[in-house]
This record gives sequence, C-alpha cells and structure tokens, in this order.
Amino acid sequence: MKSSVLAAICSVLLVAGSSAQHQPTTVIFGATLIDGTGAPPMPNAIIIIRADRIADVGTSSTVSIPTGARVIDARGKFLLPGLIDTHVHLEAVGLSDIGEIPPEWSTPGKIRDLAVINARLDLIAGFTTVRDLGSTAVVLSVRDDIDSGRLPGPRIVAAGMQLVRVSTDAPAASMFLEYEGRDSAHAKVRYLASMGADVIKIRLTHMRPVPSLEEVRAIVEEAHGLGIRATVHTDVPADDLVALAIDAGADGIEHNAPLRSQDSHVLARMARLRMSLMAGAGAFFVQRLDTTRAIGVFDRAQARLLPEEVLAALRAGIDSLHRQTDHMKESGWNAAHRQESFIAEVQRARQAGVLLVFGTDCGAYGMIHGEQYKALYGESNMGSSAMDVILMATRDAAKALGKAHELGTIEGGEFADMIIIDADPLTDLRNLRQIFRVVKGGGIYDPAELSSAPKH
Repeated sequence: MKSSVLAAICSVLLVAGSSAQHQPTTVIFGATLIDGTGAPPMPNAIIIIRADRIADVGTSSTVSIPTGARVIDARGKFLLPGLIDTHVHLEAVGLSDIGEIPPEWSTPGKIRDLAVINARLDLIAGFTTVRDLGSTAVVLSVRDDIDSGRLPGPRIVAAGMQLVRVSTDAPAASMFLEYEGRDSAHAKVRYLASMGADVIKIRLTHMRPVPSLEEVRAIVEEAHGLGIRATVHTDVPADDLVALAIDAGADGIEHNAPLRSQDSHVLARMARLRMSLMAGAGAFFVQRLDTTRAIGVFDRAQARLLPEEVLAALRAGIDSLHRQTDHMKESGWNAAHRQESFIAEVQRARQAGVLLVFGTDCGAYGMIHGEQYKALYGESNMGSSAMDVILMATRDAAKALGKAHELGTIEGGEFADMIIIDADPLTDLRNLRQIFRVVKGGGIYDPAELSSAPKH
C-alpha cells in the first residue's frame, strides 16, 4: 500500500480522559506481530477488529483493509497480546508485609478507591487481564463496574475471599472465609459462587490448621461442578501442602513451593495433571536481587495517580525491604547463589512440562501495580528467553485461567486484547514499559491519557 494512500485512511488516535473510543471496525497496520502462540514475529501485520473481537490476522498480501475502517498506523512498532497477571491483590498497593497503609486510606470507601487506581495502573501497563486472588467484595464490585464500562481497567478474574480451615488461634481476616468439614467446604464454595467469584482460592499454610484431603478435595470438586477453577496458596517450602493440593485435584499452585520440593515426582505429577504454577521468580528478582533498586523509582503513572500518603508509605516500606535484604547479605545470604538456584528450579519445571505462568503477587512485598514489567524483566534473568516470558504472560496465563480460546493470543475469534509498544520486547523485556496504545475488547486506550486522572 502506498504511503500516501495509507496516510489518507490513517487517523490520529486521541482518547479523551479515561474512556475508550469504540468503532465498528478498526485496523492495526504495519506493526511487527508477536502473536502469543510462540510463532516467529510477523513483520507488517494487519489486524482487523470488529466490535470486541479479532476478525482477521495477516499481512497486506492476505488481508484487505475494509472500506471506512479506522486505521491505526503502527509501522515501526510491535504488537503483542494483552498481558495477563495471574496473581494480584487489587485492594493492596505493595505494602503487605513491608509496611502499613496510612490509616486514612484503610476505610472501605478508600480501599475501593485504591482498587480502582490499581486497576487503572495495571491497564496502563498493558495488563488487559488480571486474576485477583484474595480480596473482599470490593474487588467484585470494581470488576462489575469495569465490565459495564463505568470504569477503565483490565478484565478481572476475581476469587473474592480465600478459603481457610477454621482456627481458634488465628482469627479470620476480612478476606478469609472459614470452613470445617466436607459439608461446610461445599457450602462455602457455593456461597462464594453466589457472590460472583470467578475462581476459588484455597489457602494452605502451617500458620493455621491444615485441612484434611477430604476437605480440600470437597472444595475442588464443588468448584469444578460449578464450572469454576480452584487454585492453592502453599507455604514455601512445604512438601506436605504441595502434595495435598495435587492429591485434591487443584488446577494450580501459587508461589514457588513445588520448585523447592524434595519429592522428585512433584513436577512430573503437575505436568501430567496439567496444573499451572506461578513461579514468581521474576518478582523475587525485583524484590531481592535487583541491585539497581529501580523499584524505588516510581513510574509516572504511579506518581501521578497514587495518593501522596500512600507513596510516602511505599517509599518507607521499600527502604525497609532493602535494609532487610542488606542484613540478609551480611548474615551470609548470597543473592547470586539464590538466582542460580531459581534458574535451575524454573528450568527443571519447564523441562518437566509444567505450565509456568506469570504472576507477581502485586500488592505485596513491594510489588506495585503497573510496574509488572520489572518482574517480566526479572523472569528473563531466571534463564528464560524473552519469548518464554511473553508466553508465560499471554498464552500460558490464559490456559491457567481456563480462557485459552478467548485470551492470550492474537488470532481470529479471540477478544481484541493487545498492546502496541514502541520497541522490540524480544531484545529487552524492559521495552514493555514503552506502550503506545492498549487495546481491550476493541476499545483503544492511550496510557498517557489514563495517567492524567486527578489524584483521589
């Protein structure tokens, strides 16, 4: 196509405020496509979007641009599926376990404000889907407002409250729902489903009584009967809890406990059962091994949207985390050795065929919403190629969510969720921060515009 003809049909994309503009047919023209399937990049791609779905994918020799379509000129840029973070906490800002939220931001109304901000930050960062694995009904309401178009944000797959075994010593927090016995376990799953939970999260920890296999299996079976997946938090390391999750038939395990398992059959069993594993190595790299301490430098969107009191608390909390890490090093903890161990563990799991997925635990331990690109880059320091990491955060993450035919790749029929970035992520995953546009369900978002909303 002649450049003069293209210029005549291209439109400058301006998105006012926080809303996305929708057109019946939109065309993204000229980008190098990394489609999330693992296929080699495709130069000069053409993507046809009708309503909220991808209608066609190809090049100028295979796809015709419909008359009257709005065309986004993406020449020189790179196009990827919308990113997926399989483990976030939208009600938390990154202070869990390293600091305290300012009291004035701990009321239910203010916590909802923070969840709205965090959802916006994740969308700005190119995460068109997130799975919230532990919250109150607040996140369910934010999800519904995003789905209805009242708020900008990613698709939210929400667990609501986490299921925990009844304890007389550890009172249940607001995001915990206690059960005791098989019948109680069944009932609590049905209750969460009635509240609108998209996924069930089971918390297995030695800080509370460990449930029986019958109880955990009852939760998983009830969830599956309702068409809902069940994933399990386990302590790290904790071979007995990992075995319990596997024996109960859970769909996935959060955090990296299976990587540390002394049972040589764990990874093979997970692969055979098609269980997913959030390895979390990249997030760990950011939190503990990033000697540049770049996480202490907030991106523009965080500085613009988060309240000053929360930013101050984050700075103090991250400084505390760094001091703790320094003390660990002084006590003999070797960052390089830990990194080497992670590389060996992650690659052993990949070779075993385990479905490794990207998850950050955003909201905890200094992991700040909208800065997930740092953890993506961290994964590339764990022996995984840039393409491996992209697949963990697209195709494979969609599989873990049970949405492989809707999300995670740029193919005909899938939701039109994708990001256009200015530089090649395969040469440096930190280029994922250079987002030109975010596309979610066919709506086009300008990150700069989304970042300009006033502080609460």
